[in-house]
Amino acid sequence: MKLVTRDNLESWAKTTFSKSTLPYLISRLVRATTPINTKADFPSGSATFIGGWDGIVSCEIETAYVPQGISLWEFGTTDDCKGKADDDYDKRKKNPEEYNPSECTFIFVTPRLWTKKNKWVKAKKGENFWKDIIVYDAIDIEQWLDNALSVSRWFASQDGVDSYPFDGIMTADEFWEEWSIGGKSLVLLPECIISGREYEKNQLLSTLEGEPTIKGVKASTKNEAIAFIIASAKTFPIEEADKFFSKSLIVDTEGNFRGIRINTNSPLNLIPRFDDVQPLYSAVSKGHHVLVPLGADDDFNQETIILPIIDKYGQIKSLVESGIPENDAEKFSREAGRNITILKKLLGFPYTKAKWMENGNVREIIPALLIGRWNENFVGDIELIEKLSGQKYSEYVATLNKWKNLEESPLIQIGETWRLTSPLDLWTNLSFLLTPKDFEDLQECFELAFRSGNPTIEPEDRNSFSAYFSKRKYSNWSREGLVQSLILIGRLNEVKISSLKNPQNFVDALIFELLDDASGEVWISVDHELPLIAEASPESFLNAVKKSLAKEQPEIMDMFMENDGFIDKTSHHTGLLWALESLAWLPEYLLDSSLILLTLSRLDPGGRLSNRPSNSIAEIFKPWHYQTLASFDERTRVLRYITEKERKSGWSLLIRMLPDRHGIAHPTHKMRWRMFDKNTNLSYTYEEIWKTHSEVIEMLISIFDNDELKFAQLIEEIPNLYSQDRKRVLEWADNIYQNVEQIDFSSWESIRKILNQHRSHPDTDWALPESELAKLETLYNKLQPTDTIDKYIWLFNDHWPDFPEGFKYVENDYNERHIQQQNRINAEREIAIIILLEELGLSGTVELRKKVKEPWHLGNALAGIMSSRDEVLKVCECLYDDKDTIGFIHNFIYQKSHQENFDWVKSLILDLQENGYSNKAISNALIPLNQNQQLWDFIASLNEEIQNEYWQNVNPNFYRVSYNEKTFGIDKLLNYKRFFSAIDVANHFIDELPSNLLSEILSKVGTEEANEAPRFKGYEIERIFEELDKRKDIDKSTLIKLEWLFLPILDSYGTRRSPKVLEEELANNPEFFIEILKWVYLPKDRALLDKERERLSDDLIQNRAKQAYHLLHSWKKIPGMKEDKSIDAPTLQEWVLKVRQLAKTVDRLEVADSEIGKVLAQYPENVPEWPPEAIFQCIEDINTRSIKSGYSTAMFNKRGSTTRGPYDGGNIERTKARYFEKLETDFQYKYPNVAEIFKYMKQRYLEDAKREDEEAQRNKLEY
Repeated sequence: MKLVTRDNLESWAKTTFSKSTLPYLISRLVRATTPINTKADFPSGSATFIGGWDGIVSCEIETAYVPQGISLWEFGTTDDCKGKADDDYDKRKKNPEEYNPSECTFIFVTPRLWTKKNKWVKAKKGENFWKDIIVYDAIDIEQWLDNALSVSRWFASQDGVDSYPFDGIMTADEFWEEWSIGGKSLVLLPECIISGREYEKNQLLSTLEGEPTIKGVKASTKNEAIAFIIASAKTFPIEEADKFFSKSLIVDTEGNFRGIRINTNSPLNLIPRFDDVQPLYSAVSKGHHVLVPLGADDDFNQETIILPIIDKYGQIKSLVESGIPENDAEKFSREAGRNITILKKLLGFPYTKAKWMENGNVREIIPALLIGRWNENFVGDIELIEKLSGQKYSEYVATLNKWKNLEESPLIQIGETWRLTSPLDLWTNLSFLLTPKDFEDLQECFELAFRSGNPTIEPEDRNSFSAYFSKRKYSNWSREGLVQSLILIGRLNEVKISSLKNPQNFVDALIFELLDDASGEVWISVDHELPLIAEASPESFLNAVKKSLAKEQPEIMDMFMENDGFIDKTSHHTGLLWALESLAWLPEYLLDSSLILLTLSRLDPGGRLSNRPSNSIAEIFKPWHYQTLASFDERTRVLRYITEKERKSGWSLLIRMLPDRHGIAHPTHKMRWRMFDKNTNLSYTYEEIWKTHSEVIEMLISIFDNDELKFAQLIEEIPNLYSQDRKRVLEWADNIYQNVEQIDFSSWESIRKILNQHRSHPDTDWALPESELAKLETLYNKLQPTDTIDKYIWLFNDHWPDFPEGFKYVENDYNERHIQQQNRINAEREIAIIILLEELGLSGTVELRKKVKEPWHLGNALAGIMSSRDEVLKVCECLYDDKDTIGFIHNFIYQKSHQENFDWVKSLILDLQENGYSNKAISNALIPLNQNQQLWDFIASLNEEIQNEYWQNVNPNFYRVSYNEKTFGIDKLLNYKRFFSAIDVANHFIDELPSNLLSEILSKVGTEEANEAPRFKGYEIERIFEELDKRKDIDKSTLIKLEWLFLPILDSYGTRRSPKVLEEELANNPEFFIEILKWVYLPKDRALLDKERERLSDDLIQNRAKQAYHLLHSWKKIPGMKEDKSIDAPTLQEWVLKVRQLAKTVDRLEVADSEIGKVLAQYPENVPEWPPEAIFQCIEDINTRSIKSGYSTAMFNKRGSTTRGPYDGGNIERTKARYFEKLETDFQYKYPNVAEIFKYMKQRYLEDAKREDEEAQRNKLEY
């Protein structure tokens, strides 16, 4: 039976569909019946109304319907076939565009019957204009369709054709339409199933472009495999996509498959949905590609493309593009476990029960359902599974292995971890099977895993490396899985379960028993699981937290105590905050969770973690990004209540809720299952945001308690508020300011800063209008202190004090503006000093140095008006000050020395001596002066104690002095054992200093005890070494000594300058290498060790061992390697031979071989000389386990750390494995022992790749 007849075609030609669809029909016929390299261009749809040829084809061979070479096509669907053909012929004869008619075939196509077409063709051929002329009418198209079954099957289903198709055959278009279209106009896009499977898609494309073959495609179900094939084809390049859909059929039965194979001459892409594989092979022999869809439990002995888990982000993006809200897309993708079949079920597509649900042994997976997930590497997890299953773990896993490979398997195994594919789906479908015994077992397992915390398993060998990494009895996976099960049981509250009267009550009782009056240790032990615990039983969780916080010493606050972590201090409260954040999403829990967070904010001791209760509560109520489903009225009522209850932390919260131009927001934690059907894609309106700000202002005013700091805080927010709120706050402040006791005058300060900022930048869009600033200034004047000190002290608290008048900035005039501003500040400070002196006297004014924040400004200003000898001496009483206020007198003397001259300095020192000032005080008078030879010569004339005090305390600043003065100053610092200061100052002019002085600095730093606190700066040490490298006047022995002293720095991470002289010595001197080796490694012969270390102190031994280790660790210079990276093989061999001889005499041959292997691995792999066969020959000749182990270890370590995304898997490791596999292959016959090393490294990288793949798979499913 024909699928499409001439009658069907003629009827279809009369419809409106024919004009736009005919080009696409012919396009498909061409692609289905010509070689794969045929180029075809047929505009279809609306493009058919655009000018130009209706079709252009370039075919390399002659076929039944498409001629060899270029053919140019025109189409007509009108009943006047000849008239349309004449018009097109004449038009193209006049304008064939860029084509040469003598080299092209003109083809006219009509779906009508044209009885006189041959006469028309003969007449046109007689003109001898085109290479050839062809006409195809309904009869020809009918026959062409017979030869292209896939196109015939597709065309038969098109609108207007009215041809009933075969049963058991589908086109790829039909399958995709049925598979992708759901209810409510939902259409899935190809990316929802191919994301993260790009490599497999390209494999599929390569298969279709190659020779006919059989290729399996394996997914969780056969339907998913077919959908993947077709979705991939939809994203192929346009030519390849068109070819695929022109040639592809899905076949349900062996009979239809055989019929297609026998009756079709054109090659097809056949996708069989039956199980018998026998007919497949003969199809390939007929030129067909056979793509076999496979489910998880199908075995297939041909090459198979195995589909990985779908990528999370790509799938979510695709669902969003299909019109699903992003939050829902994330939710559905996660709950489906990235399983497309379950995802479609969650999206409302029609579905049937999974086949395994009909299995009579379905209760076999109930233990797995109850625990949810587990890790085989944890002894506690094994015990839980054995308890739930009543079997040995090995026996139960054998059972599960049958289930994990079923179509739509309920279980996923990734490495050592197991989990349910979709917990929500499984609990919904299997809950009816649960018995009272199941719930008793679950309760017992929960208590086992949680009631005693999570004890650490002690390693068998406490001295082993693994002893440093404690392992818990239960994995996070199993503990999370158990609580996950409790959450899903609670969700079954609406479902009638014969074995459990009230599921939520069952869960509440378990959580209550765990948390009620729990100790701090228990709270800490459940930190990781608390968000899930809170979701399982919100009531029990909240009640337990409130009960603990009501105590004088809340146990729950132990979670905030910091302990030493792996890198830094850490605490254990993040899970608690996430639990409260997640509950706050639901209006019914917003009040309790918010009040708890405010209470925790008050009690929070602070710490390193940025996760603090105050941040959590601020995010929940942020007006423009609130994180709760509560309405505006509900949020407002809750805020009023909790801020009244917790006023201190409530005030801070409300202040943070006011407008912030530079504010950022963070999403809070969400519950996974209780919010599954909630829309958290919130919309925020400006009207509601402004309304919230106004409400917050009223709340702040209502809880204000006349506190000065709070008053200042609210004043500071005025510029950020909207107009009506600014007016409200200003009026309120003007009414109540007299009730606020001004102690620090912080509100007065705040207004001055506002006035200064806005008047200094009046033309900006954020500046307040002068009318409002004038009102603020009125309040400023009312708040002005009457006390003289309070009135002027602010001028000495900042380097650039704010003035209420502001300072208008002039563009492009920075220097002039800077000078003007400084002059104004100086003038204001001088006026203030004069007033203070009048009011307080000299003693009272000097005493202010203890009150101002920057006393040096006070000293500067005072120096400008003090001139009499007695006044200066009075001020000099401050030379006895400590470090907090000594800046006052230092700046006073420095400023006076600039105003006067050096004779004034001498006179001052003489006066100080005559007046009995101590040597320490006199040295303090000298320290701030400009450092130069004149000063130092004068100091040298004073007594020794003054000199000592000066040189031990002066902050060296030798920038604007001569070369001789610089070397003199550094010599002085060295004499006074201020070695680190010498390094600091020398780095500013390192190239000016002589080599002997630079080496002396390094030598003293490394060998002598300094008279100042050590402050090693690797960069500065490196610079000195780099400078010495340029010098010709320093001998090698000196550099070796200096490098030995600074090995820890030169060997540190990121250093630019290695200990290259020492490394050179190691590479050239076998005796030196052995001496270094002896300090790091011990001989087996204890008598030999005792002899080597006779009369050496333990400190000396430890120090030299540490230095020697650093040297070996940094050593990269291979013996015999030249500057051009070539290896002098005889030199290398001689060095190795000598080292091994010496190592044997000192009982250290094994470690010597290991270190030889390590240094040989340092050869660079990015140079043309790689791989270095001289090195391979050396390893091959020695061939000890130690040298091979050292070489492989160093080759691994050379690669350092890697950076990858959480879902990237082991691609990096596979690339490295391929690299070493090639080396193994290249050298397996020439250097078989070296090839064994590369084989081992390849295997290790493949193991690492597998581990990374498994971790990526877990991450894809979890997040």
